[in-house]
Amino acid sequence: MDGLNVHGRTKDIGVIGQGMSTLDNDLEAVAKEQGRVVKPDAEPEKGFYYRSDHFNFAKVGVPALDPDAGINSVEHGEAWGREQRDDYTANRYHKPSDEYGPSWDLSGAVDDLQLFFRVGYQLASDSTFPDWKAGTEFKARRDSMMAAAQ
Repeated sequence: MDGLNVHGRTKDIGVIGQGMSTLDNDLEAVAKEQGRVVKPDAEPEKGFYYRSDHFNFAKVGVPALDPDAGINSVEHGEAWGREQRDDYTANRYHKPSDEYGPSWDLSGAVDDLQLFFRVGYQLASDSTFPDWKAGTEFKARRDSMMAAAQ
């Protein structure tokens, strides 16, 4: 988890690099239990997947989940959520002003953290490992690593 939702509860959760690994399936199942949906990266043109800390795992064949805060606010709707994201990106992202604010509503962060915990717990309790989906550029590396471990 790189950053947490500070704008309140959402009906969705984003995934940077959605569709690449089976971790998406795990996240979708738990999100559904919360009454939420998983959506792809809202800004794929920015290349966040290939710039993220998670990419170092991908390069060596290890799938990693890169969640992103949802934007469809339960209280204010999706347009408001998008405005909050755009405002943050324009005015605070990687800037000195990126710090705690009194307007933060951490109820969305709590929902997200419960979601992440449940996904992690399921993975820790499972006898299979997450895998890359067919056609992804990292699958061959993972398959080779897993074959060598046997």
